[in-house]
Amino acid sequence: MREPTRRAVMLGGLSLPLAFRARAIGPASEVDIAEIQLASGTVSRPEAWTRLLFELLQSTSVEAEPRVVQVAPDDPALFRHPFAVLAGNAKLPPLSEAASQQLVRYLSYGGFLFIDDTSGERESAFDTSVRAMIRKLFPTRALTTLPSDHSVYRAFFLLHEPVGRVALHRTLEGVAQGSMHPLLYSRDDVSGALDRRPDGSDAFPCTPGGELQRREAVKLGINLLMYGLTSNYKQDQAHVEQLIREGRLE
Repeated sequence: MREPTRRAVMLGGLSLPLAFRARAIGPASEVDIAEIQLASGTVSRPEAWTRLLFELLQSTSVEAEPRVVQVAPDDPALFRHPFAVLAGNAKLPPLSEAASQQLVRYLSYGGFLFIDDTSGERESAFDTSVRAMIRKLFPTRALTTLPSDHSVYRAFFLLHEPVGRVALHRTLEGVAQGSMHPLLYSRDDVSGALDRRPDGSDAFPCTPGGELQRREAVKLGINLLMYGLTSNYKQDQAHVEQLIREGRLE
């Protein structure tokens, strides 16, 4: 039997038991971004994610609502949002058992979580606590570096390496579930490259690559959204050639 796509899970709950179906991920036509907030360690950057949703609307045919909501990891409202982010720059508190169980269910039922280390450091307390959190959530699955040909790097734009406000690590890590990675992690502060002040100006400089690096970070954000909403992106050359013809690989 063909494995159901992530989008199908979001749209209908498929053949999940009725009790689960009510908590399946919300419809793709209402794509927004949920910021997972903990008691400490996390940061909120709604302007960054709103910008990303506007960029998604301008660059793709995906229907989205440029809206950012904040949720706790144990709040059932998390299941209304197919794309969640957890950004932070300091040590995270341990997750409760209820929060841990819900996050695992969320990722199993079609939700996607992007974790963003905003510290801009090679080693950070946030990174250490994220790795501990992931070991608790997935004790039998390792957090591994994605290969350079992973489909997230060609989900919409063709990317040669992932960067954010900084370009210290230039990699994404993830936890696999079958052929999909429902959890991806960047240590280069992607949201920092997207964030804006109230007057619309960029909140932070991008180093060392300046505005070109910022544009690459925007492309990465769009790819993350596109990847998070489906598991069926092609990896063959025909797909790449089509993107070139459509002018998406600028």
